[in-house]
Parts: sequence; structure tokens; C-alpha cells
Amino acid sequence: MSSKLRYLAPLLLAAPALALLPSSAQACGGTFCDNNGGLPMPVDQRGEDVLFVQDGPEIEVHVRIQYTGEAEHFAWLVPLQALPEISVGSDLLFTQLGVATAPRWLTNLEYACQDEDPSDWGGGGFVPSNDAASSPSDPDIVLEQTVGAFEVVVLQGGTVAGVMQFLQQNGYEQDLAAAPILQEYLNEGFLFAAVKLTAAAEVEDIHPLVFRMLGDEPCVPLRLTRIAAEPDMGVRVYFLNKQRWAPHNYLHVELNTLAFPWNHTGGLANGRALYTEQLALAVDMAGGHAFATDYAGDSDLVNQDGIFGFGWDESEFMGVDPITAIDLIALQELNVHPLIQPLLMQYIPPPEGMDPQDFWNNIADFPELIDQAAWDANAFAAALSERIIGPGLHAVDLLDTWPYLTRLVTTISPEEMTVDPVFMPAPDLPDVSNDKTAEGLDLCGENGSRYLVPWGVNPLPVCMPEDPEGWPELLRQHPVRFIQQIPSMGPPQVLENYTEQIVADWTAHQVEQNCAGGPGGDDGGDTGDSGGGDGATTGDPGSNDDGRVVGCGCHSGPDGGPLGLAFGLLGLGLIRRQRAQAEQS
Repeated sequence: MSSKLRYLAPLLLAAPALALLPSSAQACGGTFCDNNGGLPMPVDQRGEDVLFVQDGPEIEVHVRIQYTGEAEHFAWLVPLQALPEISVGSDLLFTQLGVATAPRWLTNLEYACQDEDPSDWGGGGFVPSNDAASSPSDPDIVLEQTVGAFEVVVLQGGTVAGVMQFLQQNGYEQDLAAAPILQEYLNEGFLFAAVKLTAAAEVEDIHPLVFRMLGDEPCVPLRLTRIAAEPDMGVRVYFLNKQRWAPHNYLHVELNTLAFPWNHTGGLANGRALYTEQLALAVDMAGGHAFATDYAGDSDLVNQDGIFGFGWDESEFMGVDPITAIDLIALQELNVHPLIQPLLMQYIPPPEGMDPQDFWNNIADFPELIDQAAWDANAFAAALSERIIGPGLHAVDLLDTWPYLTRLVTTISPEEMTVDPVFMPAPDLPDVSNDKTAEGLDLCGENGSRYLVPWGVNPLPVCMPEDPEGWPELLRQHPVRFIQQIPSMGPPQVLENYTEQIVADWTAHQVEQNCAGGPGGDDGGDTGDSGGGDGATTGDPGSNDDGRVVGCGCHSGPDGGPLGLAFGLLGLGLIRRQRAQAEQS
């Protein structure tokens, strides 16, 4: 255990769920709509999401809680190394972080034939103590409070049996496998925050939580998470700071872009699944303990729309009646916030059997159906401030204060959750874009197609036969290009460099396809340095008379061999250049 204070971001011991943005009022034709509308793009929000903000000697951790099941079964145990301040977080902050930084590996596909139709392109209990001579020692309750929809109790000290007894007596769901893991954390001096929903809360009331405490070494407690985790569970970790962050005790991987099936169909959703599959394979090649960087750069990439509205004012709701409150919600544009409807279900519940949206949208027509006993204007205003307005304002303040955003991702299975990942600043590492785009051209019929795949500074052409069955298996053999150890200062230390094997496989594929036109296009062009220099250029991909870029055409003609050799020589130049870059950066 490091002498530094660590904060272990809590992970929910439950199956992940899909979190969605609400539909707009315009889309459903009323002020209130079902909160099941789609995201602006299909961002994968399954798994765990954590945001760390290192602010001097303190660290602030935002945790998005995703849970499916009954409210009474919700239980969450959070290992802590210091007593925290706990508050409500912003779910929409996580939504916008995900939208902004999710990897976008896209293909722009053009068709050389006029009759081609591109419309289908998507591009309970615990194990008792084994020590019969010992008896349970109750932990001390050092903090007890209600935070939004949650009851939170922080426990310190005691024995595993004492902690388990407390949880059982207070209605927390438990798991037999937790005891030895709890003992590990107790041995290391950790506290536990026990979290459950309040008696009146429903699953729809769940919101992120924020823990602020002393600490300077962010950490995610995967050892405890493994009790209920699924294979290849996704973990996304965000950092807002003045510099890039990286894994400290886990490795870092850079994916091989040539292994990604750029010709897939099924759109962004399928592309996301394929990316996640490749990420999982890459992490496995690094021993199961590694992260990749999806994005590192300016935080102003994040769209703040919807996170906070400058017209939001809880004071206007104090002392008003329910009908006026509904009007104010619409006026302040709070109606599309994902937490407003759970609040309305509590304070202005619809009559039994009536659609909630119909009731709220037409509440002035049903004054006799309003549950006046449930309405408390001042309590509603306070809840609005605690769960929506305050968290939203704090979220945009964080985005305005911290100029740099990092997103790290991994997939991990329960048997691999033996080490808690720790993170550190990495100021010497460069920015990372989450945008990667391949240019594809369908060359008609037996000519096949070609793709210019992003690869460092210059793209690499990949020729495909007519009606290929997926992406070439030869190119998919190496999902990862670099496996690295990130030091606290300086460039990454490359532990494994698969560039030579990747380029050799790529060259063999190009020779097999007998690419015509080569990297210089149908009219020759400049192929770049073929090995004598630094291989810094790949040449002009060339064009047809109509201006379409045609870096290569695929056919079975007899003149493909020499051009395949040219690809091989170019590959050798790339190997030398990439080795040099790996040593320098």
C-alpha cells in the first residue's frame, strides 16, 4: 500500500443498465415525455463510469450508479480511505462526457457505380468467521446522512463479522463471497460507506453520488466489484485536471487500427461492439490489467447543454400550488431533465391508472385529482436544488475550471479483478483524439473496394475483393499495436511492439489481393520513401479523371506482384519510422 492517500472510486455490485437521455418535449408533443429517448449517438453506457477531479490535497469522485432490479434489493458498499463529504452528482454530466469522448471509428464510403445502393451501410449472507475464539466487533458509525435518494452510513473499524452483522441488521443485501475481500480492505485501514435507497425511493430515483475527501491517488476497487461482475465488464474512468492522466499499476495499450473491420455494416452500434471486442482482446494480451486512452485533450469538447440551465431557480417554487409548479417546470425547461419525473412521482403523483405524462401535461383540467397531501412546495424546492440544480451548476463549474479531460477504458472479467487500478498524472504524454476515420471506395463488381485506414500520420490502403466475408483475418491477428508501461515522467516504455508483425501481415494481404494502383494511384504517383529514408510519407493516393480518390483497386490481373512488393518496401520504411517514434515518444 502506498503511503499516499488513495481514493477508491466505488463500483456498484449489480448488473449494469443502459442510461438514456430523455426525449425532448417537441419530439413527443407535450411538456412531459417518457424518459426513454435515444442518445445523440449510440454511446455505450453499460459498465461503470467514474470521474476523478484532483483539486490540491483533495480529490472529488463522481460515480454513476447503474442498476437493474428491485429498489429494496439495492445495496452498495464503498471502500474509503478517509471520511468523505457526500453529495448528489449530475447524471447528465456523465452523458455529455460519454458523447464527447466516446471513440468514433467511422468509415466514409463512396460508390463508384451509380446503381450502387448505400442505404444499408452503417458503417444475501456472509461466511462466518473461521476463528471460533473471536466474536464480532461492531464497527463505529462515523457518518450517517440522507443524500438525495440514498441513505448513507460510513463505518470504521470492527471485524468482518461485525460489519456483516451491521449490514444484515440494517437491511442491506449481502453476498457470501464478500467476506474475504472485506477483510483485505479492513487490514488496509479502509472505511466502508454503506448505501441503500430511502424507503420512498424507486429505482428511477437513482442518481450519481459525489465523494470529496483527502487523497491524491485515485483508485477503483475492482476486488470488491468482482463479486457480481460479468465477463469483460467495461470500466470508463474520466479525469478533469490540467494535464493528462494514465494508469500507474496497470499497463497501457494502443490498439491496432488495421485490425478494426472498417467495412462492417450495422452502423455506429455495431462499430461500438466491434471496438469493445478489439479492446477486450488487446487488454487480454496485456495480461488482463491494462487501459487504453480513448481521449486526452481540451475539456471544452464537452457540450454543456442540458447539464445546467441558467434559468433554473428553486426559490420560485416555494409556496406555490402544484399547477403553478408544473408551469414553472416547463418555463425553466426542467421538464426534459431525467430526474424531474421521479420528483413529480413523489410530490405530484398521478392518480392510479392514469398515464403520468397525460396527467402532468393537462393538470389544470384535473385539479380534483391532485394529491394535495403529497405536495409540499418547500420540500419540492429543496429536492430540486439538491438533486438537479446544485449538481448541474457544480458540473458546469468543473468543466469551466479544469481545462484538460482524459478518458481511460478497459474491459475486465471477475477472475482478473485481483488488483485495484491506481492512476497518476502523465504530463509528458501527448493529446489523443477519439476520432478515427477511414476513407472507403466501392470500385464496382470484380474490382472490389479499397480503404484508406488511419495509421499514424499517413493512412494505409487496404484492398478488398468483391463481396468480402468481413475484414481479412490476416489483418485481425494483432488487436494491439503497443503495450506500454507509463512512467510518472517521460515517454511511455514500450514493452511489446507489434508493428513489424502487423505491417508484415498487411503487406502479405496486399500482395494476395494484387492491388493495382498502389499507394501512388493508378497513374503511379509518389510511393514515398521505400526504406532508405525515414518513411515519413506514403505518397499521393492518386485520383481518377472524375476526381475520386482511388488509392488502390483490387483485381486478379497479372501485374499485381510488383506493386505488392512496393507495399512491402513501404512497410519496412514504416517499421523503421514507428520504431524510432516508439523510442522517442
